[in-house]
Amino acid sequence: MQLDIQKKELHKIVRLAGEFNLGDEKKISDEVQPLVAEHQTKIAIDLSDLTEINSLGLSELITVVVRARLSQSRVVLVAPSTYIKGVFSVTHLDQWFEIFETLSEAETALNG
Repeated sequence: MQLDIQKKELHKIVRLAGEFNLGDEKKISDEVQPLVAEHQTKIAIDLSDLTEINSLGLSELITVVVRARLSQSRVVLVAPSTYIKGVFSVTHLDQWFEIFETLSEAETALNG
């Protein structure tokens, strides 16, 4: 899996691409967890190019959101593929995560 972080003026965009495989959870914990530890950080996690996710990947996304809430930060998910949407639906995480169809909708919600 590839992970790219773009820092905007009012928020950050984390782009995940490829397949989330065993060991990729370390990338999230090393690179994204520190971002949400900052007070009132706003992050959009772009999933549009993420093709697969495993239980460890789901766990890491949950941990990111929980830690964000603890630091009064906000994390939203953006543009999950049909497959990822299906995983969220089966696990009922689509009701727990804040999910937007487009990056512009997510940015408006984060900065509005």
